[in-house]
Amino acid sequence: MTTKLKELGYFPYIIGTVWKRFNNIEFINQTTNLVIIKNNFSEIKQKDYDILMVNSDQTWVKYDEFFYDYGFLQFAEFWNITKIVYGASIGSDTWQFSEKDETIMKRLLKKFSGISVREKGSIELIKKHLDIVPELVLDPTFLIDKKYYLDLIKDLKDKIQITKKYIFVYNIANDQYIINSMKNASEELNLEINYFPLNNDSSVSKFIYYLINSKAVITNSYHGTVFSIIFNKPFLTIYNRFNSKERYISLGNSINVKERIFERNQKPNYQLLIIDIYFEQLI
Repeated sequence: MTTKLKELGYFPYIIGTVWKRFNNIEFINQTTNLVIIKNNFSEIKQKDYDILMVNSDQTWVKYDEFFYDYGFLQFAEFWNITKIVYGASIGSDTWQFSEKDETIMKRLLKKFSGISVREKGSIELIKKHLDIVPELVLDPTFLIDKKYYLDLIKDLKDKIQITKKYIFVYNIANDQYIINSMKNASEELNLEINYFPLNNDSSVSKFIYYLINSKAVITNSYHGTVFSIIFNKPFLTIYNRFNSKERYISLGNSINVKERIFERNQKPNYQLLIIDIYFEQLI
């Protein structure tokens, strides 16, 4: 999102509290300006900003005690400043909030000039419980021209030689079902597996490089699915009941690839991995 905002002429900052969770902190530091909260959001001062935006992804999920701050900008409730929500996700197919939550969320959202969500299925839930009808928007990953991602990997071609055809596997939380699926797909299609590790050696550029050079993708990641679509890679996305299926279903329906996105209790059609897909830039 910060990349798109820069293209539009803004000077964005990311404000956060949990950067230690990210393997790619170096990449984040290189591509944006970070403000890390040490204690609480009262450290943020109005004079430093012209606009406040709640970013995309699962920013309307109650991760910790800062929920009203990072999701609804409670720390700036009385500031005379433009507030926007772009592409928020509630991270669930059902409403997870109490009446107390609803009261506070309604009060805070009245101060926003624009509210949008990432999943179509969330719109009715939000309308029912908060009396707000948000707009439906694309995940910001789709808003950036492919050239940006290609520039990230231009130095890897000489460093990492690709000599074999393979299925790229991006497996969040090391799901055994994905491991079994990639083995079955490898045997059926006679393709090798390139399993992308989630460790300190992984990076955004390597992720994109290996995905672009693959013949197909198997994943249980939302953004693994998004990048497969951006780069027109045949893919299968396998989610489970804990994954918040609405975000996958909404994405699949919006660009007519729902047959490639399915729950883990369904039998995968591995032949889809050798059927090409192609999308024009979605913006």
